[in-house]
Amino acid sequence: MDTRGNILHFTPVLIKQAALGDDAAFKELYGMLSGKMYSLCLRYAANAEDANDLFQEGFIKLYRNLANYRFEGSFEGWARTIFVTTCLDALKKKKVQFSEVNEELIIESGVLGANDKLDLDDLMKIVQELPDSYRTIVNLYIIEDYSHKEIADILGITESGSKSKLHKARNLLKQKITANNI
Repeated sequence: MDTRGNILHFTPVLIKQAALGDDAAFKELYGMLSGKMYSLCLRYAANAEDANDLFQEGFIKLYRNLANYRFEGSFEGWARTIFVTTCLDALKKKKVQFSEVNEELIIESGVLGANDKLDLDDLMKIVQELPDSYRTIVNLYIIEDYSHKEIADILGITESGSKSKLHKARNLLKQKITANNI
């Protein structure tokens, strides 16, 4: 659905036309995806300028790879994968360190439970303040719904390292929420 509640139609014809270089078709795909993909980039970026760069890079990659879409699964999911990968690649270029921690420090808890007064915008601002490695884990686990095994494979860390980073990120989020009296 788009922001007006209309169902988005990523028809095979529209996707094929865009893959063949039809600017109007690509512009239509862009219009349908841009809001969600920009929000995704904002979650991974430390600031709006970085998010804009990630957003632009993501759409360049999407455009270049349209002919590779196999019409298996949702087009939006396929596009989301391109944008997540773009964001993760940018973090890797910044040499984000996903260091291992002692397994005794790992305490797995449920999904972040913010108090009722915290709205999504406030939470996203606080998430953006997290160090890159924590923000990445929060995005992949809580928002993108990747498993710890998948995160470990993506980031080249152990599952316990992923769990530990998430635990530490949650604690830091709770501290920031409390400090801001949200």
